Parts: sequence; structure tokens; C-alpha cells
Amino acid sequence: MAVAGCGGGGSGGGDDTLRAELGRITDTAGHRAWVDFGDLGAQRKAGLTGTGPAASQLGQHGWGEIAPSAPLTQQSFGFDGRKADVAVEAGNPPDTGGRLDGGVEPSAVAPKVEALGGTPEKDGPSGKTWRLQHDHEISMTGPLADTFTGASVGRFNLVRSGGSSLVHASSLAALDGVDAVGGHTLGDDAAFSAVAECLDHPLAAELTDNGTGDVKAAAGGTVLGVGTRGTSATSLTNELCRTNPSASAADALAAQLRTRLASGRSRAADEPWSQLLTGTEVTVEGGPEHLVRLTGRPAGGRGDVLMQALLTGDLAPLLGG
Repeated sequence: MAVAGCGGGGSGGGDDTLRAELGRITDTAGHRAWVDFGDLGAQRKAGLTGTGPAASQLGQHGWGEIAPSAPLTQQSFGFDGRKADVAVEAGNPPDTGGRLDGGVEPSAVAPKVEALGGTPEKDGPSGKTWRLQHDHEISMTGPLADTFTGASVGRFNLVRSGGSSLVHASSLAALDGVDAVGGHTLGDDAAFSAVAECLDHPLAAELTDNGTGDVKAAAGGTVLGVGTRGTSATSLTNELCRTNPSASAADALAAQLRTRLASGRSRAADEPWSQLLTGTEVTVEGGPEHLVRLTGRPAGGRGDVLMQALLTGDLAPLLGG
């Protein structure tokens, strides 16, 4: 759907990667509550690799639970997530599923998974499926525990690979949930679709309908997206897009954002918002979803001020929670 003032000349490339990934995620309450996305290929193209603050912040979006184990997964599973084009995770624990698209060679994955004791399960849209542990199991011993630590062990209870993709999850239902074919997906949802288009080809993004602590917004069924765009570490902008139940609600949110960005303070960072984000602009984009958009430049070499604020709960007071 077209949204006035959004879309167009995106900084992350000509495709619509985020919306394509949403089209692979079933529309459920758990998936609506949390989607984490990383366009790793676009980040590499922008030179956002290595240990710089922006690169390290952005590079783990979409596969944060397993990213620290990348060297071990290459050895044990035959894939290197750092070479993937796109990463996405969706759903609340324990039913979280993730997928890596691009940079995966199934012929290398299959023998590795079988050597770990994987047994065939039903195949899916992305290819062959293997089960390594029971649904929701987190074993502290055995092959998976030798590869991962903590809860991330359970993220590979099931593995599915084919084409250039690898899908992993804690349960079969969670696996199918991020490898959808047919049915209603988040890409079909008007609000999620509008927010994704408003974020405009982000390098990384997070989407949720849980209101981030804003009880009125959650009750109204609003969808929030935050992300980072840019073509280099020095040209990054942070974006926030939120739907609203009415035009008057959108106007009220925009006014509140302008006030709190100018004079408010981030509790988690213990800094004024005006120092964390510079050159901020708040616009009412309108459209059927009554979108409000905030854009600003992250200060101090940061990459994802707004995404960090979402994770810490610091967006709630900014948005009115």
C-alpha cells in the first residue's frame, strides 16, 4: 500500500527486503509482538563491518541470539551467518523462529546437521527439515551445547535449509511460523506493511504492536517500527514510524514527540534526547493508518539509538507511556 511521504528512494537498495521478509512470517499474536530484522548485505555495502560502534550495534539485528556463536556455527552447521544477506527473528520465547536468507549452501549444511544427530522432519517452503532436539528443549549437554551457550541452544531444535536459506527455531510451529507459504502473513497486514514502507529500506529494524508500555496505544492496535537507514557510518539516520487509530491521535502524538525530543531526557542513557538524536523531524504522514514518522541523526557514532530505546523500554515515556 502506498503511504504519503514514505517509500521511494530508499538507502538500502532497490528491493523491498523488509516487506518481503514480513511476507514469510505468519500473522500471529506472538509474531506481531516482535520482529527483529537485519539487512546484513546492505550493511556490508555501506561499510558497516568490524568493531565500530555503529557496525557492532546494527550487525546483530535479526540474529542476535546466535550471532556470537557465528564461528562455531560455521564449524558445526556448515554456514556462516556473517555472510548472509538478510536475517530476521520473530515471536516471543520460547516460540521464537529465525531465518537467514542468502549466503547459505544447503549441501554444506545437510551433512553437518546429520552428523549432529538430526532426524528428518516435514519439509517446508525453504527446504529440508531436521530435528535436533524436542520442541522447547534446552539441553546443557550434547552436540548443540558444545556449539551454543544458554538459551540459544534451543534456537536450533529444528533446522530447515534449501536454496540459499536457513531457518531455525525452538519448535516445529515456530519454524513454520517464519517460513510461511500461503495463509495470512505480516506482509498482508495493512499496519505492518505501512510501517515497513515508512521505514524505507532500513539497514536494521524492529517492529511490534505491543505498545512499548503505552497502554492506550496497545489497546488501539497500533504498530510501531524503529530502524536505521544510511549508506555509510557517517550518513545514518534513525527512523520511527507508528500507526494511530485516528488523524487526531496522530496529531497529538506528533506534538508530544516534538515536545519531549526538545526538552525530555532518556532515562536509560541518562542524556537529553536532543543530544542523543540531532536534526530531528516529526511529520504526520497520514494515510489510512494515520502514520507519524520521526527521523533524526544518532549522535556520537551510534547506530541505533531508537532501537536500543525500544529494547530498554525507554521509548514508552517518549511515546506517552
